[in-house]
Amino acid sequence: MAIRDGRIALFDRAGVRLDVGAPVGIAPGLLARVRPGAYALASEWEQLYSEMRLRTLAHAVASRQRDGLATFCRATASALWRQSVFRTRSDRVDVIVPRPYTRRDTADVVRHQEPLPENDVALIDGLRVTSLDRTVYDVIRTGSPEAGIVAFDDALRKTAWDEVALTYDHTSAEAFRTLVRERVVAGTRARGIRQARVLTELADGRTQLPGEAVSRLWMLQLGVPPPQLQLRVELGDGRFALLDQAWPERGRWMEFDGAIKIADADFMSGRTAAQVAADQHERERLVVRATGWRCDRYGFEQLASLDVFAGYLRSIGMR
Repeated sequence: MAIRDGRIALFDRAGVRLDVGAPVGIAPGLLARVRPGAYALASEWEQLYSEMRLRTLAHAVASRQRDGLATFCRATASALWRQSVFRTRSDRVDVIVPRPYTRRDTADVVRHQEPLPENDVALIDGLRVTSLDRTVYDVIRTGSPEAGIVAFDDALRKTAWDEVALTYDHTSAEAFRTLVRERVVAGTRARGIRQARVLTELADGRTQLPGEAVSRLWMLQLGVPPPQLQLRVELGDGRFALLDQAWPERGRWMEFDGAIKIADADFMSGRTAAQVAADQHERERLVVRATGWRCDRYGFEQLASLDVFAGYLRSIGMR
């Protein structure tokens, strides 16, 4: 798959690259329509997760955008910041436009007229996008609680998690949280502000994947004690494991095995799916040997809904 700027290539109906302006000899039957006048290779488009579809659609919209001050916002901005988006529509983008603006929304573009200072704007891959803290503030207000916690956790992780040392900088995390909290305090009458207050205090960048963020939110709603995140367990010989969600007092931990891991080249590190499964089994064995704790694995199947997840927790004795 040819990925550029976190998206796939776009073509017109005749197979001409929109960003290059040269024909590449692609038969029309091999193209999927992204929006009127913009197409992608069907074989690539069908494989994309929501966030990459949103990024690709944003670039398609920008290529026809006449207003240079329109700024991508909300879930679209989140996707452009390379964040995961949780169960969010990927067939339309959100933009903030200058006042006054009379052009109507279209099927794939929703325009919002609201204040946007220039210090709330960043430039990503040539596109105007709301700043990361403004983006998080908008998503935790206007999206679902699940989408909000995924965005906030991800932003904190980008800000404070060191992928090399595998450590979390609480000072940096709290500095970013303060930026969002100040927006929440100032927006007393803004849409969704109550939800935003709750998510601002709950967010934690030690969460690695969207499923972990959602499950932590749902555990809180279901009355399950909060887990310790990325708990370090020494395995001997200088090795250690970081447990996704652990309850030492209960002698157990939970691991989220999302499909995104198998699609993540950094996580796979050149391994096959079978090798990844074998490595996970060996890691689990070593943790059990070191702690005597029980491990329960879950994935998106168990996160189909809050009720399904509640049933899963009951089945493993966590409720």
